[in-house]
Amino acid sequence: MQQILAVFREYCGSGWYPVLFLIALVYLLVTEKDRKVRIVLAEVPLCIVLLFFFPPFKMLMDFLDEGTYYRVLWLLPMTVAIGYAGIRLAGRHIRLGFAALALVLVLTGQCVYTNVNLSRAQNRFHLPNAVIAICNEIMPKEGEERVWAVFPDELIHYVRQYSSEIQMPYGREMLVPEWGWNWDTHPIYRVMKESPIDLAALAPLLTEYNCQYLVLNRSAALKGSPEENGLRLVSQIEAYDIYRNEAVEIFKKK
Repeated sequence: MQQILAVFREYCGSGWYPVLFLIALVYLLVTEKDRKVRIVLAEVPLCIVLLFFFPPFKMLMDFLDEGTYYRVLWLLPMTVAIGYAGIRLAGRHIRLGFAALALVLVLTGQCVYTNVNLSRAQNRFHLPNAVIAICNEIMPKEGEERVWAVFPDELIHYVRQYSSEIQMPYGREMLVPEWGWNWDTHPIYRVMKESPIDLAALAPLLTEYNCQYLVLNRSAALKGSPEENGLRLVSQIEAYDIYRNEAVEIFKKK
């Protein structure tokens, strides 16, 4: 039980939304008359909460997928339940009620931009502009097969979010080995993590894994000349250089 409470405390962090949700849950269980709404926003979430705090259920979940028990709480419709319960409470005095509800949410929440992992969106895709420009630069043309490209660590997470037309020989499994996915370090990634990056060792691996493009941060130290290793500079976008591996052709769709 101590482990369950620890997981719940870590999930709540310093915010009050889980507390507001539990208050909303009790309120809806007592007052909600619409059967469909009651099932979705009150009864099912209550069952999930009870299961979460039920030790045998945690034992079962740990047996099936150790280390992700907190994800059970992702099933709870916290935002919807808080909003719906708040509107119900404020229904008779709309202006005053909305102001009070907004004040509660502001005082109990946090500005997302205080988190070092979040920043204001640069575009409608909510991705760095450099990623979009690089992907557009190497995107296969009409009638061509998908291309393969190697990216530096800081771009790996974003590429697939923008387009599936650009494939990578490895993904985020290289960046989070502690997640226990039991992936072996990819040979290309081993070289990419070296400083300086040995282009004489990297170029044959790019060819072996059919990678037509290599994207490097311009600040990365390099050992050897790109041109001497069959890598032709095709574009420079913000802090990145895009190289074309001439040894691997871009295939036409059949």
